[in-house]
Amino acid sequence: MLPPPLPTDRPFTLEYAHRHGHSRRAVQGRRFQIIFPLVYAAADLEITPRVLVQAALLAAPAGCAASHHSGLLLHGVAVGAELTPHLSTLDSEPIRIRGVTMHRLALMSARSVNGWRVLSPELCLSTAATQVNLVDLVIAADAMYAQRLVTPGRLDHFLHHHHGAGVRKARRAMHLARRGSESPRETYVRVMLELAGLPPLECNRSFGDDGGPVARLDLSWSRWKIAIEYDGRQHGLSLAQRERDVQRRERMERLGWVFIVVTAAQLARPRKIVLRVCEVLAARQGWAPLPRFDVEWCALFE
Repeated sequence: MLPPPLPTDRPFTLEYAHRHGHSRRAVQGRRFQIIFPLVYAAADLEITPRVLVQAALLAAPAGCAASHHSGLLLHGVAVGAELTPHLSTLDSEPIRIRGVTMHRLALMSARSVNGWRVLSPELCLSTAATQVNLVDLVIAADAMYAQRLVTPGRLDHFLHHHHGAGVRKARRAMHLARRGSESPRETYVRVMLELAGLPPLECNRSFGDDGGPVARLDLSWSRWKIAIEYDGRQHGLSLAQRERDVQRRERMERLGWVFIVVTAAQLARPRKIVLRVCEVLAARQGWAPLPRFDVEWCALFE
């Protein structure tokens, strides 16, 4: 009788292959690839950052858990550009695995996520603060709220009772995060404006008239009837969708709203976006906050 086939959608260990009747020689053939010592995957499996983290967990001792950006990734929150898997352990002398960064933590709050051992979302965010910039950290916090991985109250309680590395930046990100944000680019535009000194924006609120809701706006200042929308879908919309968007905006404009549309191409000139928004604020209210392009803002957006 032939042994059952080995997984094709995830990594596996040599010990797993042995238990299912496959020899070392079999997994060392052309049908498989080695990721870490004693950890293999099907030859045609794309080695994504998620697969790398899963493979690192298989290569590490049982007490390790995915942490930092790697833990966020297994929770379904992708931030930052680093590909190296990061794991954490309570062990005072963590085992070294080539291609994996190991951390020793004094606090380990871990759980199983789809069968993989991962630190709690709050602790992943706090540890990730040592790796990613403030904007990416806010994007992560917004995504955590959207996916209901954590509530603002629970995150606030954790970060004000936790004193590990990165916690100060994580606390600042928490104060900038908002419930209701629905995409990383929305968060990026919002934080770009707020860190330049503009008033806090409302996220994905619905507005309308006596006939009912007319539009759900990405970002808005309802008291000035200013809507800011990120449009990164210009080339992916059908004619019918484009027509609905035009009609929606025209109805909102008849209600006194003004729209500022930010496209993906315009993100290359962030200062111009801020100045455009300030011009609209000035035209609406007769005043506008002076934008603040300090060292931090320039480092994050330019």
